[in-house]
Amino acid sequence: MSVLPGSFAVLVATGLAAVLFAPFVAAEHRRHGELRVGVALLRFAVLLYAVALACYVLLPFPGSPACYEPQWQPFAAFRSTAGLEQFACNIALFVPLGALLRRGPAAAALVGGAVSAVVELTQLTGMWFLLPCPHRVFDVDDVLANTAGAALGGVFGPLLRRVPTTARDRPAEPRPVSAPRRLLGMSCDLLLLWWLGVACARGAEVVLWLTGAEPDTWWEASALWFAPAVVLLGAMLLSGGSSLGQHAVCLRARAPTRPTAAALLRWASGIGGFAAAQGMCTAVLGEADATLGVLWCAVHACGVMHTRDHRGITGLVSGLEVIDARRRQRAPTAARST
Repeated sequence: MSVLPGSFAVLVATGLAAVLFAPFVAAEHRRHGELRVGVALLRFAVLLYAVALACYVLLPFPGSPACYEPQWQPFAAFRSTAGLEQFACNIALFVPLGALLRRGPAAAALVGGAVSAVVELTQLTGMWFLLPCPHRVFDVDDVLANTAGAALGGVFGPLLRRVPTTARDRPAEPRPVSAPRRLLGMSCDLLLLWWLGVACARGAEVVLWLTGAEPDTWWEASALWFAPAVVLLGAMLLSGGSSLGQHAVCLRARAPTRPTAAALLRWASGIGGFAAAQGMCTAVLGEADATLGVLWCAVHACGVMHTRDHRGITGLVSGLEVIDARRRQRAPTAARST
């Protein structure tokens, strides 16, 4: 069994997880009040397995596919060493499916057999008649091995139930502003900056193609860093000075006076300054500086862990206080009569 589809699946699943991370964090905080680490790991495992299964079924895409005859005789793989190795690999491929179901061997075998049947029929019909003939070998032994693998994984499924997936009651109840929570929000902001940059860069390529203009380093820096940073600044100003990452973890930035100026200072010393530094490196050197990025993030992470109320360097510069978004606003104190 080739490792190339698996390696490609890891890259695809990691990219999808990076794109979906901020929405997932936001959904977890609103439904359960916090990010459940065990659930996050299990969700990523399911995503990785689904992508890997699709890659092993579909890749490589054939140019001019050869036609393969189906193999209908059960346990024909036992006649050769290579067949036994393939049978064992197919068992191992479906063990994670049975374990991730966490429903016991019987249910895992039923689901594994059904999924394997769909996979083999996809190969038998040439991707459901998109190809003129079967581009992969339909083998009844694969169905047997996959079903056995899923049942075996179902035996280990109860072990995954020990992964902590519980959350506190009352998701609308305010939570303490902890350093991990602040760092989680900052990670969401960085990921949003990244995929906004990728989207802007692809849009810039389309504009250059339509206009016939030649790209340069300043154009690339603007698309990758400056434009996404400005978009995040606009979202911050519209939301009262809180970044999208803070909204994802149910945090809110509160300024005693001049909230707009405080938000600008916070953006300039945080995600805006990071984007500007990387944009200048891209414009001058032709690529972003990974060392500078790591140092910037490390300094801000240390600031979050060692400042009062975990407000971080941006909070110290701008005077913003970070509080739980579910915390009720205090009523203004009535002026005492004299």
